[in-house]
Amino acid sequence: MYCKTICIIVFFLFLIASYSIYMGTIDPTPYFSQLQSLPRNASSPCPTTTGRPLRVFMYDLPRKFNLAMMDPHISDAEPITAKNLPSWHQTSGVKRQHSVEYWLMASLLYNGDEEEKEAVRVFDPELADAFYVPFFSSLSFNTHGKNMTDPDTELDRLLQVELMEYLENSKYWQRSGGRDHVIPMTHPNAFRFLRQQVNASILILVDFGRYPKEMANLDKDVVSPYVHVVESFREDVEGTSDPFEARSTLVYFRGNTARKAEGKIRLRLEKLLAGNSDVHYEKSIATPQNIKVSTEGMRTSKFCLHQLETLHLHADYLMPSSVIAFL
Repeated sequence: MYCKTICIIVFFLFLIASYSIYMGTIDPTPYFSQLQSLPRNASSPCPTTTGRPLRVFMYDLPRKFNLAMMDPHISDAEPITAKNLPSWHQTSGVKRQHSVEYWLMASLLYNGDEEEKEAVRVFDPELADAFYVPFFSSLSFNTHGKNMTDPDTELDRLLQVELMEYLENSKYWQRSGGRDHVIPMTHPNAFRFLRQQVNASILILVDFGRYPKEMANLDKDVVSPYVHVVESFREDVEGTSDPFEARSTLVYFRGNTARKAEGKIRLRLEKLLAGNSDVHYEKSIATPQNIKVSTEGMRTSKFCLHQLETLHLHADYLMPSSVIAFL
């Protein structure tokens, strides 16, 4: 029961924080919802919480598990704060899509007015309601090796092995079996070597497509939105009374046309939309140049086609877009 409450709290943190990020404001203020009053029992390590913020203990992992993947010169000796936290690279491309793990860490580092915060970081684990494990598992997958068979992926595996040794030596992990620990793994291949060892924890995911239901499910886990790789559009067509009607394209899509199930749904959509002069449907891959072209195309279209052939698996529908057309 306590896991569901923490999941709801973490979900709202991601949802509201993501809106801020998408709109271009990078304010890592945490947006946890307050815990509801819960009876404590032998199976629940979380105390009764009434009218106070969620208390989160964040493990102080060696930097190689997180920020050193962004800045290899960062020191383990100096404590990380909101002031010296490295900025997320705006030119990181698709890596930015799975950067929720970074923003959650940033939100816990932010020292705002505790009276207005729904979650606060505590430095005494005995006071914690939940434990955040700041392992950038998605960035690790994207950094160590260019594909899943690259020998450099061994670095990713070794980080997972070392992390599990670290956690299993923690009495707080041992106390709950990891059930009150929050672990981000938003890339579908993140933490792929040792997932079974964290299946009791609260996982931060974007879908359930590559996980057995015994490991990942809505009873305990959080579905987080992707971070957009396209910048927010703030300036519409100038000099027109109706900017929406001034856009020349009705529906725009430029992206991968074959994903789940060999792209059956996307292929069907392509056939249905063919022959319409005001519909743009084009196969493309994510490169800096293609993202730029797609950005320009979406900004001249009334609707941006957001294909959800895996709606039962994906959380893409949580992402705030200018307009999403479900066809």
